[in-house]
Amino acid sequence: MHYLNTLTAKPLSAPPNVRCDQDTIPVLIRWFGSWQISLRRRALSADELTRRYDLAASRWCRMLDQLGSSDAYETMLRSALSKDVPRADGAQLRVLDCGVGTGAMSCALARVSPGPFKLDAIDISPRMLEQAGSRLRECGIPATLRHGDVRELPYDDGAFDLVMSAHVLEHLSDPGVALNEMVRVLKPGGLLIACLTRRSPLGMYVHIKWRTHRVTPGQAESWLLESGLENARCLSLDHAAVCQQLSVACIGRKPLGHVHEEFAP
Repeated sequence: MHYLNTLTAKPLSAPPNVRCDQDTIPVLIRWFGSWQISLRRRALSADELTRRYDLAASRWCRMLDQLGSSDAYETMLRSALSKDVPRADGAQLRVLDCGVGTGAMSCALARVSPGPFKLDAIDISPRMLEQAGSRLRECGIPATLRHGDVRELPYDDGAFDLVMSAHVLEHLSDPGVALNEMVRVLKPGGLLIACLTRRSPLGMYVHIKWRTHRVTPGQAESWLLESGLENARCLSLDHAAVCQQLSVACIGRKPLGHVHEEFAP
């Protein structure tokens, strides 16, 4: 495994459909006539996220299995890739797992992929990367793992056929920065699949614990579209009822001939 030092994030721009104020995340916004009532929370810093995920790493696989997440990812990816096939220039797909965690989504991809793929993965938590390395080896997936920040990906432009992200973007006060980076490293014609915390009672529990954004399916599609992707659509996570209530999955394709430009609201 190859590790990089955690990267210093560039100044964060506001994400699509979200107005950022001092690295905060909206909890509640209501209008009463000409009055707006807004409740916001400070997002966890990169160091805080690293510490929390390092502490949780040893039990993370067990928790995902209890929730049915691994099977839900498999069902979702099988459905997604049966309709939207990544365009690979080489003999193997090049895949990037952003915020790999313990490798659950990459292992699910291996179970549904019609052929082998070359996997790169990045995470802010060294302990999660250790867990991912063990699990990916068990699944027979060769991988290059890097320690770094998804807001400044250490990969070339247009390097990957498929970029995946499971419950990473919502941790950021400005998810648009990370989306810009994911689109940048995606090849024209390539696919991006993102799982996000759903706006629901279970999503509120996640927000209380992790200070995350919570999105509706329409908001998830809007985030991908405003990042420059096309044909954004939501995917079903209906294998497990808990996952369906907890998560929104969305897929989009980078247009052929796309010239990357960072977006702003």
